[in-house]
Amino acid sequence: MIFFVDEKIDDYERFCKWFNNEAVPQFESLGGKVLVQGVNIEDEQNLRLVMELPDSETLEKLVADPEFTAARVSAGVHVDTTVLTILKD
Repeated sequence: MIFFVDEKIDDYERFCKWFNNEAVPQFESLGGKVLVQGVNIEDEQNLRLVMELPDSETLEKLVADPEFTAARVSAGVHVDTTVLTILKD
């Protein structure tokens, strides 16, 4: 299952330090991959991700995990701005 993430962040470098060192290994351990990672060239606080997970249940568990959410907030993610778009196979 491939999905897009669009959200606001405080600082891309700060986000990447957490994301690449902690979140990516967590995704990979769940059978997932990060396909694209970057920020909007005109608005560096607008993060865009394209990721893949085995199924929507795995995504739902991550989204509902309070520890994962707290880690995202600590990395500067404005979780109230997160928009997930799941692509149809």
